[in-house]
Amino acid sequence: MPLYLTLCYLILALIGTASSCISIEVGIGIIKALPTLFLTACAWAYTRPRFGPWVIIGVVTGALGDFSLASAERSWFMAGVITFLIGHIAYSVAFAKELKSTRMRISFILATLLLMNVLVVLVFLRMIFVGEQALIVPVIIYVAVMSVMMTITMLHRSPTRFITAGGLVFVLSDAHIALNHMLLPTPRLNIALSGYATYYLAQYLLVAGAVYESRLWQRGSST
Repeated sequence: MPLYLTLCYLILALIGTASSCISIEVGIGIIKALPTLFLTACAWAYTRPRFGPWVIIGVVTGALGDFSLASAERSWFMAGVITFLIGHIAYSVAFAKELKSTRMRISFILATLLLMNVLVVLVFLRMIFVGEQALIVPVIIYVAVMSVMMTITMLHRSPTRFITAGGLVFVLSDAHIALNHMLLPTPRLNIALSGYATYYLAQYLLVAGAVYESRLWQRGSST
């Protein structure tokens, strides 16, 4: 990713993260979506030759999810979860090429899946306690799709580690959401800020990795 684009994204990500400190709701969804909309333009400009539309779909659905999750209403929250689910599927399709497994990669995948399962069990227990059993199946579906995305980004053979790191950081970001919205009795601002910071970092790593790989692939194809 060119440095000036990275700096522009960093500024937007800081604004989007800081907007969590603002109590008003009007326009907050748009502000939170600006960083990923900017990344969508970057993905459109640089990643299509190598990854087709899939990275673009992955990040633009993230922008829609950012807008939806800015609302406190449960219906908008579920809409945001669905858009992120579609984004995970798109990223999985994008990076499901040239996969390579090594002992270290498999170890990281298994360790991450173990931690994810522990968190999911805690979430399920909390849901049963508060009488939200209807959400268990959607959570299972979402976690399964996210696990596939994380595994594929870990196994994808790339000239940069950004894509692998992006998949892992995305899991960390979603863990913040699970902790703040499903485990704690009331959401905490510090966890929300950390969650947005890791989320914006994850999206950047995935898109920047795809941009770098796509540009190298284009150079190799032209020689």
